Amino acid sequence: MKHCPYCHIQVGGEGNYCPLCQGPLVGEGKPARYPQVDPPLRKVSLVSKLIAFFLLAGTVVCAAVDFLLTETSHFHWSVLVLAGSVSVLALLHALFRGRRNAPRLIFQILVGASLMVIFCDWYIGWTGFAIDYIVPVLCCAALILNFAFAFVKAWFTENALVYLLLNMIVGVVPYVALFLHRSARPPLAWWLCMVISVVTFLGLVIFKGRTLLAEFQKRLHL
Repeated sequence: MKHCPYCHIQVGGEGNYCPLCQGPLVGEGKPARYPQVDPPLRKVSLVSKLIAFFLLAGTVVCAAVDFLLTETSHFHWSVLVLAGSVSVLALLHALFRGRRNAPRLIFQILVGASLMVIFCDWYIGWTGFAIDYIVPVLCCAALILNFAFAFVKAWFTENALVYLLLNMIVGVVPYVALFLHRSARPPLAWWLCMVISVVTFLGLVIFKGRTLLAEFQKRLHL
């Protein structure tokens, strides 16, 4: 085992310098008791930092071209680039931090993507295409995916039923609001989302009723 002639301590492993005084160690070292393994989080963190740097650098370049180099009155497209970059960064953060909770990740993607498309629709003049078609389609996809997660045991993760119920509420509430006001007929996409919400709820009650009840009892401390 190596030792430090200055601090008079013994140091295990194969290091060459003292951890206290940083002086050179003497003697023969012993192999480390545990193998040195680089945490995967460090690699993921480096990749996420590189992606964030290039995205934000590209956004700055686009903003400079849009606001500084273009003097005539025009549509500020760099705002959409900024919104897209922020959305991608939020998605990457959810992917890297929530890899073991797929239902939560799906719900975060649903909320983030819906807000992104609604903002883009509002910024370009509000055509209503996002709220009438894109958002309900995203809700339908999230409902189907979370419904699959609730039945595949190998992929079932914590809080899956909670996020599935949240998705179903997202699918039903807009239709109920439109029905109460009776001011307009809901788009076909929201009809489809409501049908999928009801079907998945019935399947959840029939096939996962006990699990769902136990989840509510645990959450409400009953």
